[in-house]
Amino acid sequence: MARDPRLSPRAGLRFECTLCGECCTARGEYAYVYLNADEARALADELGLGLAEFKRRYTEKDEYGWTQLRFESESCIFLEPGTKRCTVYAARPVQCRTFPFWRDLVESGRWTDAARKLCPGIGQGRAHRPEDVEARMLEMELADET
Repeated sequence: MARDPRLSPRAGLRFECTLCGECCTARGEYAYVYLNADEARALADELGLGLAEFKRRYTEKDEYGWTQLRFESESCIFLEPGTKRCTVYAARPVQCRTFPFWRDLVESGRWTDAARKLCPGIGQGRAHRPEDVEARMLEMELADET
């Protein structure tokens, strides 16, 4: 079966956000939003909270000690249920800003499988140039290092 050209990293990747909020809903391994220290501070500031209070209310540590947002339901705690919009959009973590351009999705073939099930915007809209896709993937990786 031929590969869908709209999904080829070498030709650029087509993606257009549909504002559906599906990327903010937990499914399987895509159920975590990790935060580095800068992102936690930015979210605390956005919410008008001190860092300690923000962490107490909204985060937890995973089994390896990484800080992640607490999910109290299937959706991110910052996803407005009625509108499916992010209530902290201006300060959202890099993991959210760069979706679906994550290296493990783009380079593993999951772009055509798992990612498309998560996001109806994949394969739609304009083609993002390969160098722009690479820049988004690097942004995510650099955030992991802080």
